[in-house]
Amino acid sequence: MTESAVEALAKRLETVEWSGDFSRTRSRVALMREFMRRSAIWARQTNSSVWPFYDVASHFASMDDIGEEIPAPLIKSVEMQHPIVRDTVRWSLNFAALRDGKIPLPDLPEPFAPLVLMYERGGAFQLDGTGHIEIDAAAIPKGTVEQALNRQPISLDANYLDSLD
Repeated sequence: MTESAVEALAKRLETVEWSGDFSRTRSRVALMREFMRRSAIWARQTNSSVWPFYDVASHFASMDDIGEEIPAPLIKSVEMQHPIVRDTVRWSLNFAALRDGKIPLPDLPEPFAPLVLMYERGGAFQLDGTGHIEIDAAAIPKGTVEQALNRQPISLDANYLDSLD
């Protein structure tokens, strides 16, 4: 029996060292910006009024149709994280469930892949009260959907990301 996309993603997220080590801040900032770019593409496609952090899957299927629960080990690993991190973990699993359910999706870049890689490269992020996203010791402005759409895509290749750090 092959592993589902949800199971594979949950296993990846369970191994994340959420406290991080600050050694990959530049690549993590680049990955957050790439996530925001992709999120903007999906927001435009789905006419979502919420961006960059939202449940893309909910625009394609009801949560009853998706029916995925977060596995207990993953809940334990993210329980102390900022609520938006916990939400993005759930939303990334919901999106993986769309793939497992073979629900038709637009031919767009996977929205949560950069965010999952960012987590794997050093942990979580936070939102501050001024519209900035805090990654390690860096704070980047959220900006606008239009600004995100105008960014050049980046490679998710590990060698490229390592070169940024």
